[in-house]
This record gives sequence, structure tokens and C-alpha cells, in this order.
Amino acid sequence: MKQRVFAWILALILILTPVLAIAEGDEPEPTASAEPSSSPSTEPSASPSEEPTAPPTTPPTAPPTEQPTAEPTASSTVQPTASPSEQPTASPSEQPTVSPTVSPTAAPTASPTAQPTAAPATPEPTEESSDPLKIDTYWKYPGMDKSYAGGYMPVQANGSVQFIMPLLGKTQGNTIRVVPEFPSDGPFAPSNLQFDVYEKTYDVTQGKDNKTGRMDAYLVQFDAPLKSTFYNGTYTVMLHVTYKTPAGDPTEQTFNMQVQITGGKTPSSGGGGGGPTAVRKPVILIQNCMITPTEVSGGERASVSVSMSNVGNYDAKNIRVSLIPESDTITLSGDLNAKFFDALPIKGELDADFDLAIAPGATEGAAIVTVQITYEDKYGGAYTEEGKYTINVTQPKIEIVNCEYSDVVNGGDGFTVTLTVKNSGTRDAKNVVVQYISEDDSIRYTGIQDHQTIESLKKGESTTVTFDLRALPSAMEGKHSFRFSCSYKDAADSGSYENGTDYPLTVVQKASLGYDEVRLPESITSGESFTLPVCVYNTGFSQIFNVRCSLNCDGLISSSAFLGNLAPQESADKVMTVFVTTLSGSQKYGEAYGSIEISFEDVNGEKQSLYQDVRMTIVEPVKITDEEKVKQEQEQKEQQTLSQWWISLLVAIAIIIILIAVILIARFARILKMK
Repeated sequence: MKQRVFAWILALILILTPVLAIAEGDEPEPTASAEPSSSPSTEPSASPSEEPTAPPTTPPTAPPTEQPTAEPTASSTVQPTASPSEQPTASPSEQPTVSPTVSPTAAPTASPTAQPTAAPATPEPTEESSDPLKIDTYWKYPGMDKSYAGGYMPVQANGSVQFIMPLLGKTQGNTIRVVPEFPSDGPFAPSNLQFDVYEKTYDVTQGKDNKTGRMDAYLVQFDAPLKSTFYNGTYTVMLHVTYKTPAGDPTEQTFNMQVQITGGKTPSSGGGGGGPTAVRKPVILIQNCMITPTEVSGGERASVSVSMSNVGNYDAKNIRVSLIPESDTITLSGDLNAKFFDALPIKGELDADFDLAIAPGATEGAAIVTVQITYEDKYGGAYTEEGKYTINVTQPKIEIVNCEYSDVVNGGDGFTVTLTVKNSGTRDAKNVVVQYISEDDSIRYTGIQDHQTIESLKKGESTTVTFDLRALPSAMEGKHSFRFSCSYKDAADSGSYENGTDYPLTVVQKASLGYDEVRLPESITSGESFTLPVCVYNTGFSQIFNVRCSLNCDGLISSSAFLGNLAPQESADKVMTVFVTTLSGSQKYGEAYGSIEISFEDVNGEKQSLYQDVRMTIVEPVKITDEEKVKQEQEQKEQQTLSQWWISLLVAIAIIIILIAVILIARFARILKMK
């Protein structure tokens, strides 16, 4: 090898020697007539004209691109605006994005807080918290000889007056504070009376037949002692009631109670006789307010008869009696809601009759109407009296009082729902339709129709209906719901009503897992390693947990691949690294058999596993003899030596080329000088 390298170098030198000689022989010799000059020539030698290129003295004309800066306005919350001529014209890539809320660079004059703190929104009052207390005008409570609708008046006896007022409503803590206010010139002895009243349940009666019932009410009851000397007349006692609504809002209401005092002195008609002049006026009291019938249904009519009397000291004139419903479910028949009378003398009586219509579909419960009386005395003084009365609106009320079904079903399974439908209202109902109206597409009915009709359902009566439903195989596992509604009409066909109820259902799905087939190499040498991709996917509609893949094969070592939890229709993949050893038996090499195990847990924590059989051939490594090792080492050394000599050769060639170039350049320069 060395001899060949030296031969190549020698051949290269022999080739380059004539070239160098020719280069040296090209230099012209001086002529015989030319005398050598001992002094340098006075003629300047010709030199090629050099035109050096001056470097540019001006910088590049293209300035670096600057980002335009948007100047914010004085307020940091106002978006800056600019006229079209003032806006920068940058390319899309250079155009900066200016946020509408750019912070100003100058010190702002406003408060550091850019956004004002909004006041908390006032919650809408609930229906329960907005309802004031009301006087129960319908029932007669213990100690009362009449109901308020029947003309109850405070009772004067044994030198005092007994006041009773039942109030209905809801308060926080079920308690109210009552503070009576007596007229300063009235017959009552001075007192600082105030007390608490708690809501209790009372046995009550109503009507001539003393129909009984039980009511939860605040029964305000107290005795007001009279002075030793007092004047007869009609006096007004104001009851100030304070309480907190169920929402905790402090509230105050004032109720006026009028009482007619007798057994005292007669007030004088002029001065000198004494007596309170404030009570010398006409006073029209509602003696009775009869509502017939006492119970009405939607679409029906009722009549209201108001009996009044003047218990004051003067005649009344320009009397106006108005009936004012407090609910849209009650309307007056006719154009006017008031009756007009010219006059009512002292101790005179009047009757005013009204006709009412109950709106179809009126909600069951107590509807309030107010009787308001306005009148004047002979001097033109105006007065107002009013009372509130209750109309009992009764309706059928269809409810699903019971629902029997299996609340846990498997996906794809059917189940039966048995509903108990009851009319818990006070009127009969007909054309009751029970319908399946669920918005959950995963739960469907399997019958011909999605509804069933009950022709008639009397008050207090109940019946059962059944529906066949089914959870779809594709229903997602977890919580679902279905809904039934009841629509019906009252017995008079005057109103239509509807209500509905939702029912929960849990759908259980069987866990299902799929995977791509795992393939091992057909054969591999012992001591080597390879990678094994694993891909699994959840083919069911239930989430699976702790998915893991393990390789169990003789002669192969690998760690498990943990793929975590998989939601329905979700997939995951991992790569396992496998190291090949030898078989465990006496035969170290050959066919290796094993399996791939893919395990997971369902929603109940139960473990499930899938298996795939695998096989491969473990090949024995090739053994190398000592002679082969020596030969391989020798070849490696020769290869290294050859590489080094080639490098030396290339370096020598490069040096020779450089020398030739230097010589040629020097020769060319001398030729130019001689010319």
C-alpha cells in the first residue's frame, strides 16, 4: 500500500516538473546590443491603471420598518380613532393590532381604577316576599260573632273595647309586631300598647250553617280600656303592623278599624258643650258584603251585594261605591265598576249590587276584591272607606301523585311506567290527557300513541295509566329524564289547564373495548430490542378506566403501557420497548409463545381483560472465532492507514497547486513589467 502511494506522488512530481520549467523558460532574455544599465531607468515603468472601487458612503435608503404607535385618548376606556389620512399605511404583516382599551402613555387624570365598580343588582322580589298581609274576611275566628265579610265590628263591653283582626300571609319567623294608635281626642284611656303575634292554627267557622275549617293566621286580639268620661261617636283606631318578609325585608302595614262608641256623653253641636269635633261627620260603614255563590269556578259568574249604613253625625252626599278586583281573573260585568248615589242620611242604609265574571282558566285559590266608598259631607269634605273581601275560586287540579318504574335500565332495554293520576282539586275534570313529552331523545315510548285519554275524573278521584318506554342502545350512560304532562278541562268546558312532571332515569351501558392487532417481528436475534405500537379504543357508550397493555411472552422483557381512562368513542395509543433475551427452557433459542393482555375497569370498578396470542422466533447471535477477530482488526487498521495516507496525499497536492499558482502569478507580473 505504501509503495503505491509513493508511486503516485513520484508520478505527480514528474508531471509537474516540465510545467515549472516551461514557466521559467518563458521569461525573455536581454538582447546583445543592450547595455546593462547600472542605474535604474529614469522612465517610469508602466503599470496597469488601477481603479479602486470606493465603498459606499451613504447608508442604505431603506430604513428599518418601525411599528406605528397608536396614541390613546385621554380616557383609557375610549377606543382611539384617527382620520384616514392619519392612520398608518402598513402592510398586513406590519399593521399593529391596537386593543380598544390601550393604556395611555401619559399620566391619566382619571382614577386609577379603569372600570367603575357596578352596584350589586337588586334581586327581583319573589311572589312570596312581595305579598302583603291581608285580613281574612271569609272565616269567623274565636271571639268573633261575625266574619269581616259578614260585618264584624269591635265589641264594647265592661268599660273596654275588644278588637279582633285575623291576618293572613307569610313572614320571617312567623311573627309580627302590632302597635295600636288611638285617636288623641277619642274615648280610649292613654296607653303604650304594643305586642307580638305569632302565626297559629285556629278552628274557624263560616256562614249560617257554621261550616268548619282550620286556618293558619296571625290573630290580632286586644282590649282597649275606655276613659271614665267619654263621648259617643265613631272612632278610627290604626293598627301599625311591622314584620320582615320571608326574604328578610322590613315591612310595615297600617290597618284601620272603626268602632262605634255608645254609653257616654253626647257631643255638642257647637262650642261650650265639649266633645270631640273630629267625630262630627258622616261615616258610611259596610255592614255586610254577600258574595253568591261562595265558591266559583273558571268561566262562572258571581254576584256581590254590599250593604252600607251611615253611622255618623251628618248626612253624606255624592256617594260612589266601587268594586275593584285585585286579580285579572275577575272582571266586572258591564261598563262601569261603580254605583252612584246622591245622598245617605244619618242612620240611612244603601245596597249596591255587582255582577262578576271569573275568567276561564282562573287559578284556584282566594281572589281579593276591594269595596271602596267615597263620599262628602255637607261642607264638601271628602271621605273614603274600604274593605277587602275574598272570592273562593275552585278548579279541578290534575296531578301525577305516583310514578312506578325501574329507575335503572340497561341501554337497549325497555321498561314500563305506571302513573297514578288524581284530581285533587275542588271541581270535576274531563278530557284528561296524559302525554309523554320528554325532550330526551335517548328515552322513547314504544307504544302506538304517546298519550292516553281519561274522559272524566271527578274531584278526589284517581286512576292509573301505563306507558311502555325504552332506552336506546346508543343512550349515553348516566343520568337521563323523561316527562309526562297532564292537560284537562273543567266540567263546564270553561277553562283548559296543564301541568307536567319530570322523572329521573339512570342508563347503564356495558363496557366495550377494541384494539388493533399487535404484531411481533417474525424473528429477531437475542440481545436486540424492538418497539411495539399498541392502539386501543372505547367502542361502547360507557367510560372505561385504567386501560393497560402488557406483553407476556417467554424470552421477551417489556414494561406495561398505561393508556389511562377512555371516554365513549375515544382512542389512545402507546409504544412499548421490548428487549429480547433467551427462552427459559433448556433450548435457549427458537419459537417463543405468549400473549398480549389489555385490561380495563368499568364504572363499577370490575376488571375486564382481553387477550391476543403472539409468537416469534428468537435467533442465536453469530459467534466470531479468534482468527476472524484478528482478521477484522487487521482490516480495520489497514482501512484507517489508507485513510490517513489519502489525507496526506491530498495535502501534498494542495501544496503543489499553491506553489504553481504563486510561480505563475510572479512570472506574469515580471512579464508585465518588462513590457
